[in-house]
Amino acid sequence: MTTKVVKIIKQVSFVLLIGIISCESDIEGVGVNLVDNGAFETNSYSSEIISYNHNIDNVKANMLGQYLLGVYKNEDFGQIEASIVSQLTFEDALFSGFGDSPSIDSVLVSIPYHATRQADDNDNGSPKFVLDSVFGNKDVAYNLSVYEVETYLNTLNPSDPSEELDYYSDQSYDFNPTALYTGLFKPNEKDTVAYIERPLLADRDTIKMPGALPFIQIPLDKEFFTNNFLFNSSAFQSKTAFIDFFRGLLIQATPASDPEASITSLDLSTATMSIYYTNTVDAVKTKQTLEFSFSGVSSNNGITSTLYNRDYSSSNAEPFITNPNTLLGDEKLYIQGASGSMALIDVFANENIEEIRNNNWLINQANLIFYIDQSSDLSLLPERLFLYNYQDNTQLTDALTETATYDGLLENDETGNPWRYKINITDYISNVLKLDDPLEPTKLGLKVFNTSDFPTIVGDESVSDLSWTIKGVVVHGNTTTDIDKRSKLEIIYSEIN
Repeated sequence: MTTKVVKIIKQVSFVLLIGIISCESDIEGVGVNLVDNGAFETNSYSSEIISYNHNIDNVKANMLGQYLLGVYKNEDFGQIEASIVSQLTFEDALFSGFGDSPSIDSVLVSIPYHATRQADDNDNGSPKFVLDSVFGNKDVAYNLSVYEVETYLNTLNPSDPSEELDYYSDQSYDFNPTALYTGLFKPNEKDTVAYIERPLLADRDTIKMPGALPFIQIPLDKEFFTNNFLFNSSAFQSKTAFIDFFRGLLIQATPASDPEASITSLDLSTATMSIYYTNTVDAVKTKQTLEFSFSGVSSNNGITSTLYNRDYSSSNAEPFITNPNTLLGDEKLYIQGASGSMALIDVFANENIEEIRNNNWLINQANLIFYIDQSSDLSLLPERLFLYNYQDNTQLTDALTETATYDGLLENDETGNPWRYKINITDYISNVLKLDDPLEPTKLGLKVFNTSDFPTIVGDESVSDLSWTIKGVVVHGNTTTDIDKRSKLEIIYSEIN
């Protein structure tokens, strides 16, 4: 029995049992016994809902936990291109210029992968890794290009400097059309070492990540940095001066010959752009390194943002996304993260809710249930879906009071195959169906769960629009021809005998 039922039982059973109850602290246990011992009859009710598709135009794309890079396409959801734009910053107190007779040896962008080291090493003794956060086919290459950003990235809102400025996934940026790098790219768990040649010293540096993790290595155009950085000392007087001088990098992913490539989820908190150069100190040539960090990744000091370019053309989702049946509901629901698509839900849409309220049920449990379409692509199923008050963009009371049982987790059938998602909304439905001062049903939103969805502080009921997962699932809607798999609201209730 849920807490909600116990609260109601306290109200209705106290008068019936006042003669045998010594104090209110005993009511909860007595209430449980009432249901168990036949004073109440328990039944179930399957309620109609209307569920239909809704396109997510954009999501907030800065100050994320993870950033996506790559190209991915499948038949259900179409194609997504994920790119990254970032300011760069350096420790100005530690840098006084490039020195005497400087010469740039190499400029390298380094971004570590999420990877797990294996028990056995490679044949040459180097560590062996498996990449953890690559989605799609990592053996298919896509185009990777790097450009100089020309848009100034404000951290504060120009119209209200007391507020931070948000960046969104469909934002456009000006950039220098001459690429600092362009080439084919595919993730590689063997990229654990970069070599920096120092020709003036007849030497070579070996670059590794902490823990010898594999990392993305993007060599940038040395000539550009020689012409623009080496002898421009005023640009390095402060972080502010540098950000105004060099406004950042756009790391852009686009399809090559085959768009069914991969997207990688990246933690940019240790990503860098490093300038390896040689200068003269006391008449001796010396190798030096100036390292820049990606800004605004783990703090508000600067901006790093992601870009999502989506194309539903010729996908199975396209007719449902472009023309959802908001009146009767859709046959299938396409739910995907990263500014993808979601489902909107109306409960009790075609029912007389006043008649149901007058039944005065004690709500034991109420679940929204969505069955997975087994004919769809099951390769990147989200581990969890999230339900919220879409109309007001707020948490449902169950997400705040019943976090441990709110669920929405992927369930498998008895044979181990993906089966359904079930979300406990007992408090919400109890409040909607109560006789006195009931809560009017609102439009609900169902989306791929992101770790930022649940509130992080007490009293915060708003729902974040952050999303950095491309995982997606197709579930049956309320008009599917497979009647047993229709999305539904299942209510378990008790009545007084």
